Amino acid sequence: MNKNKLFRQFHIYLSLFFLPCAFIFALTGIAYIFGINQDIGLEKQIYTLNERVEKGQEIEKLLGFLKDNNIKIPSNTQAIKSKDKGITIGSTHYSVSIAENGENQYQITTKTRSFLGDLIMLHKDKGAWYFSVLSVGFGVSLFLLYISGLMITLFASKKDRKNQILVLIAGILITFILAYISL
Repeated sequence: MNKNKLFRQFHIYLSLFFLPCAFIFALTGIAYIFGINQDIGLEKQIYTLNERVEKGQEIEKLLGFLKDNNIKIPSNTQAIKSKDKGITIGSTHYSVSIAENGENQYQITTKTRSFLGDLIMLHKDKGAWYFSVLSVGFGVSLFLLYISGLMITLFASKKDRKNQILVLIAGILITFILAYISL
């Protein structure tokens, strides 16, 4: 097998494997640039619990409240400290939080994200570690795809080499100029 064919095969199969990941990152990146964040289509419900809750018993009270009020209980009930000093259980798609709202008063909030909101959370590495592994693999593959693409284009294919090098130089210059003036 010659080098040209090896680079083409590597390039083709790696790009096909990571194509769905590329679509997710492209779609969510474009959406985020246009101001769409993970809360698009978010369904949020707020409840009040007027009861004394002992420190360390918040999750038990929360689960009891959810059960008593026929509110969906998240599959993951492991407590995570929230930004608002409350406690959250659940996943990026569906979560429930409890936060003190005054003396003997707690706010319980349920959040259900939309499909696009879920994808944006994955893009921001806010999901479980499984997709993070795929994301890192995708990032490494992008590097490898561009290296193999350069090998195919600039070294293996002698046709239009001058134009290819000019386009590469133009891309480098425009990228650095626009990045510099954007900072």
